[in-house]
Order: sequence, then structure tokens, then C-alpha cells
Amino acid sequence: MGNKMSKKSRQELATQIQSRYLKANKAAKEKILDEFVESTGYHRKTAIRLLHSDLRPKTFKKRPGRKKKYPREIIEKLERLYEISNYICGQRLQPYISELIDILERCNEMYFTSEEKRLLTEMSSATINRNLREYKKNHQGKGKTMTKPGGLLKKQIAIRTGMDWDDNRPGFLEIDLVAHCGQSAAGTFFYTLTATDVCTGWTDNFILRNKSKEAVVEVMTLLESLLPYPILGIDSDNGSEFINYLLFDYCNNRERKIIFTRSRPYRKNDQAHVEQKNWAVVRRLLGYNRFYTPDHFVLIQRIYQLNHVFNNFFQPVRKTIARPDKDAGVFSPKYESAKTPFRRILPSDVLSFPKKASLVNLYNASNPVKILAEINDLLRILAETSSYQTK
Repeated sequence: MGNKMSKKSRQELATQIQSRYLKANKAAKEKILDEFVESTGYHRKTAIRLLHSDLRPKTFKKRPGRKKKYPREIIEKLERLYEISNYICGQRLQPYISELIDILERCNEMYFTSEEKRLLTEMSSATINRNLREYKKNHQGKGKTMTKPGGLLKKQIAIRTGMDWDDNRPGFLEIDLVAHCGQSAAGTFFYTLTATDVCTGWTDNFILRNKSKEAVVEVMTLLESLLPYPILGIDSDNGSEFINYLLFDYCNNRERKIIFTRSRPYRKNDQAHVEQKNWAVVRRLLGYNRFYTPDHFVLIQRIYQLNHVFNNFFQPVRKTIARPDKDAGVFSPKYESAKTPFRRILPSDVLSFPKKASLVNLYNASNPVKILAEINDLLRILAETSSYQTK
């Protein structure tokens, strides 16, 4: 019987007989103890020790826990900073908070006391992520690839190697196309060309009516006029919209040639920088809907114009400075402190004095809150007229 009795049942039996056992004489105690040992299966000495112990239910006083360092007012301001920065992670937001606070006060969008500034700027990235966890819970389709390989110039356009490029100098760009076809590649639809500077993270997007080689070269000409420094090299995938004589001649028939390289076939990681921007910028803005009307074109064009300023001046990005090396015992990548592309370009020697002054003036005149609000208004209009359908 003792082997089958649960621990809880043994405890209850001990509680029932304890009072009788303690009041009994020696002979009666022996008899009660024999019955208890037989019922419970306890060793005799264990049974004696249990019946002489305090069997009242134990109550534990709840510990008060760690006192919250950040009052609700601070968390609310952190959530607002998170919104204004377009929901970037704590690792990117933390080194940018001080600058963002200065920008918002300059634009009269928010006001912070000295104590609020201290608490917000001293927050670690892990603490930021933890304090935003509840907010993220309450506030938060794969597309088709439309790239066909171009074979005409593959022998003349080299695969990119470390010898071709200087990743630490602004001017070397990865370029790629994103199709806005929804669920079907049938019919007409628009494309986005994304160009990303490998060194600074400076990114520009352009809407194209089609992916003809003429449209690509036209956008490259526009990009060259908008970029604050010269294009030194471009790297594309193997699509025929890039691997053609028109773009090849565009890069080579000039006084200062542009290095033109391509990625290895079917190796998306060769263009990791621009592929990441395709998701972080294009897909986050436009999703996977189908865009094909003149109204769509005008709306997206304006969105990209606004995002040119918001993304390059007010969106900090992290840059990998050391990759994992298991042989050396390094299992996680190391990152440089997050900075906006504007902050990365400013101290470099690639900007002329007039261009640097122009960028600083644009930065000082821009209000990220109003820019983001206008982008979101345009996205709402776009969502009402777009479709995830096949036509």
C-alpha cells in the first residue's frame, strides 16, 4: 500500500495523525507509528522525524522584485522614437537616440527634459528591445523572381572579386531589380531598381515602367546625377537587363570608366547589401502587390523621392567589421556602431565642399516626422488602388 500512496496523501495522513501521536503514551505511539509506516512505506526514522516536524502549510512572502528604473512616461517616449525611426531594432536605435532627440527638438516635434534625455541615451540596446517588446506585440507573400540570365557579355563583364573593388571607399554600388507583379508575371507591371553603396549604405530606389536595357541606363544616368559622389563601380546580377552592350558601353565609353562586375550565377549572397535593401526598403514600403497604372507610377516615384531623404539622412545602419570565424573561436559577427549613410559620408574625402554644404543644408532643413507622415499617407492611397491579384 505504501508504495502506491502519493506524496500528497502521505502528507495529509501525517497531518491527521500528528496531534494524536504527540499526545499518546509510549505504547500508543509505537502502535500509531507502526500503522503509519505500513501505510506510507516511510522508513521508521523518517516517519518519526516527520511526525515531530511542523506540518502546517508553508506560506512564502512574495519578493517585491526589481524596482523599475524607467517610468511609463519614458517608455512612451521611447515608443514614439521607435515609431519615428520607422521601427528599427534596438541595436540600430541605441547609438542614434541622442541625434534623433536633437533633430526632434530642432523641428519642434518633441520636447525632452534633461533627465529624460539621460535615461533614454543611457539605455542599452538590449534594454530598448525589452522595453519595446509589448509595443511590438500590439503593433506589428513571397514575390516572384523576374530575372532571366543575359549571356551576351558574360565573358567581358568580370565576376566581382576583392581585387576589383574597394569596399571601404564610397562609390562602389550593388544594383538590382525588384518586380512588382503580385502573384503573376503575366501582363505589364513596374519594377524598382535599387542601388546601394557598399561602404556607406547610401541607397536610392527608382521606379521603372519595364526592365528594358534602355530604362536601366536611363535610371543609371539619373542616379549618377543625384549621388553626392562619383560612381566608381557597379555590380549586378546576371540578368539580361544588366548584361547588355548598352550598360557595358555606358560604363566604359567615358573619360573615367566605371568598373562593371557581376555576381556569380545563382549566388544571391554575392549581392548581400542590395538584397538586404530590397527587403528592408522596397518590400517594407510596397510589399508584394501588383503596380501597373500611371497613378501607381506617380505615387511610387514620390514615395521614393521622400524616402531618399528619410532613409539616407535619418535611418542608421550597422556595418559588419568582423565576420564569424569558428577556427578563431569567433561565433558571432562584430558590428560598427550604427550610423546613418549621411554620417558615414560626411567625414570622407569623396565630397566636394559645395556638395558637403548642400547635404548639411538638406539635413538641417528636413523634418523626419513630416517626411514619414507624408510617406505613410501616400502608402495608404497606394494600398487602396493596388492589388495582389494577377491583373
